[in-house]
Formats: sequence, structure tokens, C-alpha cells
Amino acid sequence: MERRRAAKTTSTRRPAAHGKPAAGQPGATDRRQAILDAALDAFAARGFQGSSVREIARVVGVNEATLYHYFPSKAAILDALIDQLLAGRHMVYTAADDPARTLEETLHELIARFMAVMQEERERKFLRLLMIEGPRLAVMGRYPFLRVFHEGGQRLTEVFEKLMATGRMRRTNPRVVALQFLAPLMIFGFHQHGLGGRKAEPINIAEFARAQVELFACALAP
Repeated sequence: MERRRAAKTTSTRRPAAHGKPAAGQPGATDRRQAILDAALDAFAARGFQGSSVREIARVVGVNEATLYHYFPSKAAILDALIDQLLAGRHMVYTAADDPARTLEETLHELIARFMAVMQEERERKFLRLLMIEGPRLAVMGRYPFLRVFHEGGQRLTEVFEKLMATGRMRRTNPRVVALQFLAPLMIFGFHQHGLGGRKAEPINIAEFARAQVELFACALAP
């Protein structure tokens, strides 16, 4: 009787659905992140074109069909990585939220937050991917660098609009100011990580920040 009951219980068990983790295995969120991490490593080391879905799946420990359950294409993985890059910078743009901060203090805080983000290993890989692969991806009709620059500029535009609205900065075109402020920060990040094609002499972060703040605070003071 007990044997028949055990056999019946065993026979009614179903294997885990394809593409979904079984008990004891990483959850869907963990596996999705593992795919993104492996893809970022591959893209940064061998480029977008030089990396394959098969290679990424092998590193994660899944088959290609399972990977496609999470991302329909390699391009979709790249888009998701850029989404993460932009989401990770969210806190940078809240520097102007404190109305007690002066213009100079807000600019200092903005730069400090940007510098902190750019020192992260994941950010370094993103920057390498954007710098090295940007032109090649543009040929394919994909413009990740422009997307990052555009969205960063848009968020900074909102920061400078807030500074103007609270009287901490004189009235001018916030979009132009945002792009002028963002460009040196991006170039600084590329330079610090040696992504300009040759080994560069390091620039003192404090000196860079002070010069940037003095320049903009002087030009934009109300």
C-alpha cells in the first residue's frame, strides 16, 4: 500500500517548466542579472559583435533557449544594460533637491556624485563598452552613447531648471548649460579609465572638481 502511494506521488510530479528555475535554483531576477553581468563582461572585453549569445549562456550556466526566455536578442541585452546604467545614476540628479544648498554647493555635490559613480567597476565597463563599441554600433544603426548622453543631458537640464526656479542660478538656457556641464565629466571619466587609446596621466579629482565648479558658479551666479 505504502509502495503504491509513493509510486503514485512520484509519477504525478512534473518537471520544472522550460526557462523557469526549479526549487533551489536561482530565481528569475537573479538569473536575469547573471545574464546581464556576463554580457557586460563579454561586451567590455570582446565587443558587442565579438561576443555571442552562446558564450554568455555558457558563462551563466544555462542553454541558449533559456537565455532567450529572458532576452529575445543580444541587442535586447545591450538595451537592458543601458537601462541599468541610467537607473544607477538616478541619485546623481537629486543634488539640487535641497533648497538650502547654494549654487556652488550644488555643483560640488553633482560632481562628487558623478565621480563616485565613475569609480565603480561596473561603470568602468560601461564606459569602455560605449567608447570602444560606439562607432561600430552606430554603423549597425544603434546609438547607445548618444542615448546615454541625451538622457544624462535631459536629467541635468531638469537640475538646472530647478536651480533657476529657486533663484540659485541666473536665467539662461538650461539645456545648453547641462550639455556644457556634462561633456567634461564624460571626457574626464574616459580619461581616468585610460579609454582614450593610450595610457593617460591621472588627473587629480579634487582639482578637476574645483575648476569645474569655479567656472560654472562664476558664469551662472544670479
